[in-house]
This record gives sequence, C-alpha cells and structure tokens, in this order.
Amino acid sequence: MNKELLKQILVDVEKLAEALFKKNAKRAVKDAKLFIEATKEQMAIWVQQLAKQEITKKNFESLVRGERDLAEMEALRQIGLSKVAIDTFVRGVLDIIINAALGAI
Repeated sequence: MNKELLKQILVDVEKLAEALFKKNAKRAVKDAKLFIEATKEQMAIWVQQLAKQEITKKNFESLVRGERDLAEMEALRQIGLSKVAIDTFVRGVLDIIINAALGAI
C-alpha cells in the first residue's frame, strides 16, 4: 500500500476509535497501527492483484477479512474492554482498509 493510502486509513481508524472508545481511542489506534504494520505487505500484494484483476473484489474482501486473527488488540484487552467492543472495532478497521483500497483502484 502506498503512503497516501496508509495515511487515509489511519485518519479513518482514528475517527472510528474516537467514536467507539472516546478516552481509550489512543490505545485502539496503537493496536490498529500494529495490525496494519503486520499486514501491510500482504495487503499491498492483494491490492496489486485486485488492480490487475488477478483477484475479484469479493476475493480481496475475503482475504482482508481473513487477517482478522492477526488483529490482537492487546492494549484494548488490557484495559478490560468487552470482546464485542473489540470485535466491532476490528470489523470497522477491516472495512476501512477494504474501502480505502477499493477506492484507490
């Protein structure tokens, strides 16, 4: 993923974190950044494949959502947020990544 795309993803993730967690938004953003860093190389490959029509939009979305297990969100777990709240955030982050990538193509 290029730097502009990553920048936009992070802006949107910060907005989501603020909306969901208010006082714990910084921790949520920290967790999301760790997830994005861990998956950005693989995601970049998938974005390129999608752009070249080597995979479909549906395949791309499925691949990105498959990375969900890598989103550990340790800082959010440490402060005792519910699994439902954390899962909502993870789904939101994945949606942001998918929408940003699709919008860039």
